[in-house]
Amino acid sequence: MSKTVRLKNDAFRKAVFTRPQPDGKAIMTRAVANLAGMTKALLFHEIVNFDNFTEGNDPYGEHDFGCVELAGLPKVYWKIDYYEDATMVYGTEDRLNAYRVLIVMFAEEY
Repeated sequence: MSKTVRLKNDAFRKAVFTRPQPDGKAIMTRAVANLAGMTKALLFHEIVNFDNFTEGNDPYGEHDFGCVELAGLPKVYWKIDYYEDATMVYGTEDRLNAYRVLIVMFAEEY
């Protein structure tokens, strides 16, 4: 199943910053939200194009976590959390049919 979840996560990550997704959304911490618009655009571009998945940062092969760096910024983590639905009240183990929330944060906020 991890291959199916990986494909779904990759498709979600590549689309969530450019158009509404029925199965999830992207959010960011206040510190990331306060970055200049162009800096955020570059950061989101790096997240969309991230492909440096390794055993160390992706042990289950689901492509739900990554770290990107931009000159002049501390490391930025992104991760996908899984919820039962858009209310985001209850998490879920059903990663295939989950409501996905991609969170963007500075490493020190993790």
